[in-house]
This record gives sequence, structure tokens and C-alpha cells, in this order.
Amino acid sequence: MTQPSLFEPEFRKGRHRKNDRDTSIEGAESVAYRAGSQKDKLLKAYATAYPLPLTDEEAATLAGLPMTSCYWKRCGELRQDGKIIELSLTKKGSAGVERILCVYKP
Repeated sequence: MTQPSLFEPEFRKGRHRKNDRDTSIEGAESVAYRAGSQKDKLLKAYATAYPLPLTDEEAATLAGLPMTSCYWKRCGELRQDGKIIELSLTKKGSAGVERILCVYKP
């Protein structure tokens, strides 16, 4: 059984600069399509962990996203959209650098 989406996926037009090459425009459009499903997976990871906070990296791992997926951009969009809330707490990530902790907003 497939879990329902926690939010309506966005089908934003690809983000690119006006004078980008065609290959960059195609890449931006491809990412715009995948971004919605990645955000849904990340949001589900945050919701599953709730009320415990997660770093973006932890959320990506729980969501099964590769570390090369630009998951941090999708998490930033979730913060901008008010779906997850940044706390005034940090935790060391895999690189040994402090990372912000966020929590799902029910």
C-alpha cells in the first residue's frame, strides 16, 4: 500500500537563468519534476520522526535519498513553505560540522 502524499506536489517550472544553454534549461526542468517527489519523501521522514528533530542529512537518509540528490535544497524549500521548522539547536553531521535541526510542523 502506498502512503498518501503529505502535500500536493509542486510542478514548478524549472529554475534557470535567462541566458542558460538548452542543456541547463532541460536539467532545470528535470529537477523541477523530481523535486516534488523528493520533498514528499523528505517531509514524510520529518513527519515519521516527529516530535524528534532531524538534520537535513538525517532526513535524506531516512527518506532513502542519495547524498548527491541536493536534498538540502528541497529541505530549504520545505522550511520556506513552513512545512518544517528550524530549531535553535544544532547537531554534528557526517562531515563533523554543526547542522541545524528541524522538526515537522503538524
